[in-house]
Amino acid sequence: MKNQNKEIYWSQFVEEFEQKQQHVVGDNILSLMQAELLKEKDLGKVLELGCGTGLFTEVLQKISKNIVATDFSQEMVMFAKQKRGSLKKVEFMQANALNLEFQKESFDSVFMANLIHVIGNAEKVIQESKKVLKKDGVLIITSFAINEMNFFSRMSMGIRYIKTFGKPSDDATKEKITRKRVETMLINNGFEISKSIVLGNKSKAFYIRCIKN
Repeated sequence: MKNQNKEIYWSQFVEEFEQKQQHVVGDNILSLMQAELLKEKDLGKVLELGCGTGLFTEVLQKISKNIVATDFSQEMVMFAKQKRGSLKKVEFMQANALNLEFQKESFDSVFMANLIHVIGNAEKVIQESKKVLKKDGVLIITSFAINEMNFFSRMSMGIRYIKTFGKPSDDATKEKITRKRVETMLINNGFEISKSIVLGNKSKAFYIRCIKN
């Protein structure tokens, strides 16, 4: 029932998800996150976790050999197929980022955008990512960084979120995720961080790139 509730929560926003997200955080921060991702070189075979409607998948396909783009919500996956099904080298499918059923060490890179702060178990998704990554594989995590924002910006975003999405899901409020905490979890789970930066002015996001040892 818990997983079902989580899927229902995100599935209800499918058709206007991108517009709602842009309204809450602003177009600028999403563009900065995408621009930073475009700086990556060939990421090889990529697993994308929490692809949503495929907003970042469009960027990934420019710097990857092929992509398996996944989301917990079947409705999100179906909408992504409708909207971005013509993308080359991309396969959309439903998957649980906390229990990946892909073969071990089968991906060159794992990417997740705006997932780790709402997943409810950040360390578990890092461990699952490590499991499916090849040795020296790349893990990229980018996410909104509320704690890096000033008080007024945090309050404004919080109000916009509640007005747009309503009460956050239980998983989204289960643990407080910061860039430093994610860095610690990555190091403790055998990753070497090669980049960790904060993007944006009023709205902010972090971008972490690391390598599986």
